[in-house]
Amino acid sequence: MPDSGTARCHCGGVEMVAQFPSRFVAHCYCKSCRTAHAATMVTWVGFKRSQVNFTRGETLISNYQSSPNTWRKFCTRCGTRLGFESTREAQWADEFHIPLALFVTPVDRAPHANAFSDERPAWAPYHEF
Repeated sequence: MPDSGTARCHCGGVEMVAQFPSRFVAHCYCKSCRTAHAATMVTWVGFKRSQVNFTRGETLISNYQSSPNTWRKFCTRCGTRLGFESTREAQWADEFHIPLALFVTPVDRAPHANAFSDERPAWAPYHEF
């Protein structure tokens, strides 16, 4: 397994490299993630903030405060949601979460958990871990 993974936005203008090991890979069913991404769920790869470096396109990145003490980064050129940061929960305070779908290289683990499954719509597929 490589020491790092590369993720990019849809237009390729923003690129980030994350150093492994990741902290987790989990499916999130919260309403905020679902509506921000217009998706059934978002699969996140979690890292310590210091493990993630933007290697291209930092001037294209903007932040949206989606709830108190929670920010979602996105590419201002193509609109791709790039990541999630929050100080709302102590365990997230020093983390940066990247959508798994943005990785153009393999990550170090498969999804292994569900988050906010109590918010999952009845129509949404679900995988028990």
